[in-house]
Amino acid sequence: MIIPLRSMLKILPFMAVSFALSPQIQAADLTDQNAPVLTDSAASGGSARRSSNADLLLQMQQLQQEMQTLRNLVEQQEKIISQLQKDGRDRYLDTDRRLSDLSDTLTRLQKDGVNSTPVQGGAEDPALPVISGTAKEAYQQAYALVKAQKFDKAITAYQAFIKNYPESSLLANAYYWLGELYMVKNLTQEAERVFLTVVERYPKSLKVPDASYKLGLVYARYGQQEKAIAQMKEVEQQFSDSTAAKLAKQFLAAQKK
Repeated sequence: MIIPLRSMLKILPFMAVSFALSPQIQAADLTDQNAPVLTDSAASGGSARRSSNADLLLQMQQLQQEMQTLRNLVEQQEKIISQLQKDGRDRYLDTDRRLSDLSDTLTRLQKDGVNSTPVQGGAEDPALPVISGTAKEAYQQAYALVKAQKFDKAITAYQAFIKNYPESSLLANAYYWLGELYMVKNLTQEAERVFLTVVERYPKSLKVPDASYKLGLVYARYGQQEKAIAQMKEVEQQFSDSTAAKLAKQFLAAQKK
């Protein structure tokens, strides 16, 4: 079909306008898309933010792990401190009870009129045998130092008693109380030595159950837990009716917790 020249001249202005508007329409179509067009710099910024967030998350995880480790350490220390405090209270109450028993015994002896002359016949206190006044007075002087909490002087007094009265029937008691004083002063090896002396040299002494129990505590102080448990079981079985057996039973029960 051939368009006349005159008609072509009329159409040309409209075609020019159409071609001029076509790029703008295409651009408008592109800008109407929902997804934004990211430039290189924008993409780089997003990647940097993601990397920074990952680093922060890792640091937080590490801090949480460290805090948990510290909590565990604190709990362990609290348990150790609690056990040490309990052991200290038990030792104090046990020593205080024994000192009170000894004080009552000495009071009874004084009321019975024990003097410097050895008593012949009659019933003797099994926990504190009646002896000559000189040895008894030396023993009482040592005990008075214990009550006054002059432990160093009391140790010296009991050592002097053992040296000066080697045949005294109070010798086993003196060794035992010397061991108690060594325990108070944390002289564990010396305490072990004198408690063993009571057990091995004076097997008929009424202090043997107590000395045997104290040996168990000595082994516990050494950290020899199996040996301490074995010693406490022996005390519980061999001296079942004694106060020492009850204390040994309490010790064994505490190990099971």
